[in-house]
Amino acid sequence: MWRALAAYTWCIYLAVRPVGSLEWSSVPASGTLPSARRDMAVGYFQTQNKLVVFGGKGGPITNDTWVFDFVAGSWTDVSGATGPGARFSMVYGVVGNHLYVTTGEGPGKIFYNDVWQFDVTSNTWFQVSTTGTPPSTRYGAAGGVYPGSTLLYVSLGFAGERFFDTFVLDTSSNQWSTRFCEGNCHPYAPTYPHARCLHSGSVVDADRLVIYGGCLSGGETGGPCPSGDSWIFRNSEQEWTRLPDCASPRTYSSMALLPEVNGQKRIVLYGGIEKNRQVIQTTASPADTVVVLDPDSMTWTTRITTASGSFPAKRASAAMALSSSGLYLFGGIDTETNALQNDIWFLAGNSTSADQAAAGECVPIFTNFLLVHGLLMFFGWGVCLVWGTFIARYFSSSGTTWFLLHRIFQVSGLVLSFIGFVLGIVSVQFDHFKFAHGAIGIIVMLLGISQPFNALARPHRPSEGEKTPLKRRIWELFHHNIGRVAVALALINISLGVFLALAHTAVWALWFVYLIVVILVFVFFELLKIPVVHEKMAAILPMKTKEYPVSNEQKMENVAKTDDSQQGEK
Repeated sequence: MWRALAAYTWCIYLAVRPVGSLEWSSVPASGTLPSARRDMAVGYFQTQNKLVVFGGKGGPITNDTWVFDFVAGSWTDVSGATGPGARFSMVYGVVGNHLYVTTGEGPGKIFYNDVWQFDVTSNTWFQVSTTGTPPSTRYGAAGGVYPGSTLLYVSLGFAGERFFDTFVLDTSSNQWSTRFCEGNCHPYAPTYPHARCLHSGSVVDADRLVIYGGCLSGGETGGPCPSGDSWIFRNSEQEWTRLPDCASPRTYSSMALLPEVNGQKRIVLYGGIEKNRQVIQTTASPADTVVVLDPDSMTWTTRITTASGSFPAKRASAAMALSSSGLYLFGGIDTETNALQNDIWFLAGNSTSADQAAAGECVPIFTNFLLVHGLLMFFGWGVCLVWGTFIARYFSSSGTTWFLLHRIFQVSGLVLSFIGFVLGIVSVQFDHFKFAHGAIGIIVMLLGISQPFNALARPHRPSEGEKTPLKRRIWELFHHNIGRVAVALALINISLGVFLALAHTAVWALWFVYLIVVILVFVFFELLKIPVVHEKMAAILPMKTKEYPVSNEQKMENVAKTDDSQQGEK
């Protein structure tokens, strides 16, 4: 009897709940409950008023199927002999009376790309035979189905490497199609999402998909982990657009479309893991806060929710499902206690009440080791070592001040860059040198670290009028050219790193302006080393011929030629 009373109370609540807010409430459940779990598939069926849960990870990876009947207020285990293999972190969506499931990771790191459908009217699974080119096996992808649509999106993900691609399965014909990046993407493009996994996603309508955050580091790529970038994909144009930042960077977050009012759409972003070994400082989202996207104006806003009783424990890897009056949330992992959950929560509201909910502030503080790595490499290689090389190249013709400045710049630059190099390794989850930026970085650091040892082994400089010994010439050849190659590679690698770190347009624009200035200065002084150019410049600028900059190696060569000439005369 109490089950019927609980269900009746729940119906009364939905009828009289406050308007103009996003309100949490706990859904009562009786009897045997599914085991606590994370990263499962969930679908809500409005006609049957039932919630279906499949698979997930709760210690062991599961392949059980449970149905929650909101009228009876109880769970039923409907697992059968036939069904998808045990898996977690899959892509799923509801089409009619069917829950579709694809991708995911199983025991022993088995990755899937098969397609299954669960019929909620008969509680049975069927494997779908598809045509076209499916996504490669993977887990940690994002996607879903827009209500009333037949298109199932699958975007990005991971299986040994991180993926850039996006696919669509038309469930009316069971045909896959590749909608973006047929093997032509790379980690340094600023016009589409970098490869990633463990991001959240939600369909906006049949033509648009939104993704948020995730992990870009490791799997033969580098980048933030967690990331705070978000993108919207338009299928008809096969084009991505980056959205403005607002929420804290996170992995394992949940995202779902709110019920629409007069065609007005809003997407809710909830929970996730905001701190890991890469994060130094962040503003974590409170338990009562969600972030809401207006996909038409492409703006995020922070909204403060209310609660009928308590708020759900702040969690990650939970699953959200759309109903006619709000969103259902199931399971996940408590980010404070690491305890797995198997409870159901309801976030009452729609696109209108989301706009009317109290507004919060976007995240003001976020620092990670990747940012510090980038700053140290900029000041180390991009400033100190560049201008230290410049001084040695063009101002070593007289005095000893140049050598003191050169040593200060080079030592400071190497110290800063070595610290930055260590932080760069810390910021990458794994596969540290299996991508261009990482591989170039190790080469640059090895060349840079070799220079102090090279300097310690340098032969003595010949006295005025003495011929340069062969050992000295060989040393100069290696010392000078290794340094120049290292600086050139470092400038290239900083340029790659700016894009890899998802720097804002203003940041990489400033970097390239600075890089162009550096190149122009070096080119100008290099031209001055040509006598004809120097003479012409002297006629224009207040320059004296005797002040023409001569490098140390050229000076030694001139002395050697004079010595050879004198020996010939004798």
